[in-house]
Order: sequence, then structure tokens, then C-alpha cells
Amino acid sequence: MTKLQIISKQWSLIYDLLLLNKGASERTLDEIEQDMDTLEFHCRKYVEADDEELMS
Repeated sequence: MTKLQIISKQWSLIYDLLLLNKGASERTLDEIEQDMDTLEFHCRKYVEADDEELMS
């Protein structure tokens, strides 16, 4: 998963949580949490990486 895909998925999850909070979500909290766990797994490869945007 690329950094752009991760950011896109984060925004998707934010909106899922907002809809869930308003009672308008088609997804359950368990489904959203499962996606969050998957996303966290994909973020791990960037934990020790240098921030190239700040270096240039």
C-alpha cells in the first residue's frame, strides 16, 4: 500500500466513523475497526523511514 493509498483510506475511515456517529453508516464499528487494524499493519513499513518531503 502506498502512502497515498494509506492517506485515502484514512479519510475513508474518518467519514465512516462520522457516519456511524450520526447513525447513518451502513458499516458496523467492528468492520471499521478491522479496516483500521489492516491500515495500521500497512503503516508499519513507514515507521522508521525518513520523511523525504521534509528532507528536500
